[in-house]
Amino acid sequence: MTTTFQDIEINLDPPDYASAGLAAVVEAAEEYMQRSIILFASGWNGGQQDMIAWLAEHDLLSAEGRELTKDGAQQLEPKSSAMTGNYGDKHGLILDKATQLRSQNNGVQASAIASFDTSNKAFQDVMGIVDGLKAELSGGHPLTQLPDGSLHLAAAEEVRLLNLILEAVDRVHDTIEDADSGMQRDAKNIYEMMPELPRNPYGNAPDARNLAPWAPTASSASWAPGNGSRDDIIAKAREQLALGVSETGGNNVPMFRGADGKLYKAPYNINDAWCAAFSTWVWDQAGYNVDWTNPNYVPTIWNDAQHMGLAANIANAQRGDMIIFDWEGDGTPDHVGIVESVDPRTGRINTIEGNSSDRLQTQSYAMNAGSLVGVVKPPQS
Repeated sequence: MTTTFQDIEINLDPPDYASAGLAAVVEAAEEYMQRSIILFASGWNGGQQDMIAWLAEHDLLSAEGRELTKDGAQQLEPKSSAMTGNYGDKHGLILDKATQLRSQNNGVQASAIASFDTSNKAFQDVMGIVDGLKAELSGGHPLTQLPDGSLHLAAAEEVRLLNLILEAVDRVHDTIEDADSGMQRDAKNIYEMMPELPRNPYGNAPDARNLAPWAPTASSASWAPGNGSRDDIIAKAREQLALGVSETGGNNVPMFRGADGKLYKAPYNINDAWCAAFSTWVWDQAGYNVDWTNPNYVPTIWNDAQHMGLAANIANAQRGDMIIFDWEGDGTPDHVGIVESVDPRTGRINTIEGNSSDRLQTQSYAMNAGSLVGVVKPPQS
């Protein structure tokens, strides 16, 4: 049976009479765990964000709590206090983190969860951790009465629950990291056994020139809610396609002839390989506000998309997505276009691509083509 988005949805409720600080930690833990399994299920191979490390960076973990930052899942000493005394005062900061994670989770399409069908053990392990934590949070808890007559969790019980929450977060992180490493190792072994096949039937890839080999890095990219639609993206791309944009002799200067018969530079001209510049410009014109770390370099766009939760498997391609290529098959993305349509009957993806054989043109690919890396989803409002 195929795993669905509902199957991996996590819901954690804070215990009755919890403080604002404890409730914020529960919400952030819920969104973090959801984030971890969504990224893994969507096939993202950029590693997992670490909520424990984030808490440590913001001085929210005590000396005992910092034990959780060590490699592997850790278990705290009984009756130790994992968080600093001011975590309640910073519950707004923790809630902001939960909101950011929720926004990123919503950017991943619900259909992008194929990986869990081939890694069910990781899925079951994570849900076992979540179910155990749910039972602890929902059970009866010792209470104390404050001077104003209101009830509150007993201090020792709040400390105990905080420790259990952070231990669960750490175990989920470790479980997903191990499973992700195993899947990548298996995929690499399979890839190395494949025969060498030509991967680019459409001409040379855009020249990366003297850029260093790409490797996943930290990302400063961000996006803000836009006012566009997928139809707007396709409309803008087709407008440019109708202009007959092309360059001369591989000079990397896209031009078009205006109604007056004169030649004009395209607005996405950067005097260099312009496939990424074209795709970014189309999204921007359609109302999607993404601030890429480098809008003109394909590896950076793919790296940023993974960090922001906008990256997805090629099987989840939709009109308006950016589509990422690796012509050389060396793990470094080197081309990007816009998905114009997807034909579910034939399994083909039709695209509009800048700098494709020195011009703006349409192309068509089988969904299982070796050159296809993945897609980047337009951020939802």
